[in-house]
Order: sequence, then structure tokens, then C-alpha cells
Amino acid sequence: MNAGERDEYLAIFTLLYARACGRTLEGLGKVQSVGKRVRRYRDWQRDLGDPKQLRFATDELIAKIATTLDVTKASGVEKADVHVNGIGVSLKSHRKAPPALVNHTTRPGWQFAARNAGVTIDSVDRAVELYWQQRQAGTIREDVLNDGPASPFWSARTELTSLLKYFMFEGTGTRLSAAPAAVVLEFTDPTDLSTWVCREPATVVDELWSRLVFSLRSDKGMPKNYPNVSPRYAKTKSSIARWTVYWQNEYRGALHVRVR
Repeated sequence: MNAGERDEYLAIFTLLYARACGRTLEGLGKVQSVGKRVRRYRDWQRDLGDPKQLRFATDELIAKIATTLDVTKASGVEKADVHVNGIGVSLKSHRKAPPALVNHTTRPGWQFAARNAGVTIDSVDRAVELYWQQRQAGTIREDVLNDGPASPFWSARTELTSLLKYFMFEGTGTRLSAAPAAVVLEFTDPTDLSTWVCREPATVVDELWSRLVFSLRSDKGMPKNYPNVSPRYAKTKSSIARWTVYWQNEYRGALHVRVR
């Protein structure tokens, strides 16, 4: 169980505990139901105590409690990790690695997102071109913090706002989510509600804009053995190539976006 999976379980345990205690959460109201879209998780048991006591619990104990409460991890096609009061909630932990908003996705995936978001990726194309110009000139490193106009992605704000909202709440680069999210819950401690912040689609990108980190990578997202791709990539190879540069002995063309 990795750190993200642990925090997802601990956050859901905390929501179940909040329901048992009659707590009210910003953006969600009084917690009355916690579960999947069509299945409610079992009630928090009194003998489990406060979830804060589980911060350093073993993976085995966390998995055991999850089984007892019928809590299951969201699948890769679900943007909502949990439903609270019928509202789809995406959980983002800042406790370990910075949370990703878009996992390593090549240009065809961004095109798919754009079609569903009702925008183009013209300005993102220009931003990626500028990224590679600056990267090869040595003025930026692989990870670029979007903290001002010097960022190659700063001027693509309008389109990126729509695209990032799509990736955060609606789907991936290949499909629409089976369980879209309506809000994002960010936290630094999944068991401490005072560290939780609720973010909504209308404002979330503006709130995170200067904390976004962009990078073009090769380790994930790129087709295996690129550019000698399998037939499944034949139709999209030219699109993938538009963002891809052979740099430092690797083909890099999968755009990754995370929060600092």
C-alpha cells in the first residue's frame, strides 16, 4: 500500500468518524452519508476510536478496518474517490508526494480532454514549444513552477483552466469518468479536519494556478518502444510526435501537472 492509498483510506475513515460525530464540513454540509455512488459504507464503530490513532498503523490493520467497513479504493476510471451526501469527492493528499492533477499524458490525451471540455489546445501547443526552447537553452529544468509570466505555460491560462478542470473532475485522456467528482478535498493530514480545504470547479484552477508544476517526461505515459510504436498508436503517432523531443537519451512527450 503506497502513501496515497493509505491517505485515501484514512481520509474515508475520518469522514465516517465525522458522520458518527455529527460533524459539518465546508462545502459538504453535515456528513450524513459516506460511500460509493450506489453503496453506502458501514458505520464507524465506536471501538475503533478516533482515526488520528491510526496515523502510524500498519498497512495490514488499515486494510483490515477497510474490509470491516466495506470501504474500497476508487478505480482508475473514477474521479470521485468517495461520495459524501451524494456528492462526488476527489481526495488530494499533500502529506507525501505532491498530488498530480494530470498524470503523464501525451498530446492525443489532451486533445480528447479538449473535445470534452469544449476548447482547443492551441495555446498549450505553443506553451510546450516554448518549454522545449527554454529547456534546450538551459533556462529551465524539467519541472517548471508556474509562478509568473516567465513560465512557458502562463499564457495558456484560459485553455488550461478548462482542461485542468476536465482532468480533475470529469475524466482522463482516454475516457470520461464512471464517477465524476464535484469537489476536491485537499489535506496535509487525512485524519485532521482542520487541515482540509474544499475546492470547487469554478475556482480551483485560479486558486492553484501559481502552485502548478509542469513537466514533459518519458518514464510514464509515452508509448512503449517509442518511436517504434505498436499498431494501436499508428493513428496518433504524429500527434504524439508534436510534443516529443529526444532529450538526455530519452523521448520526452508526456505532459505532467502536479501541485507544489
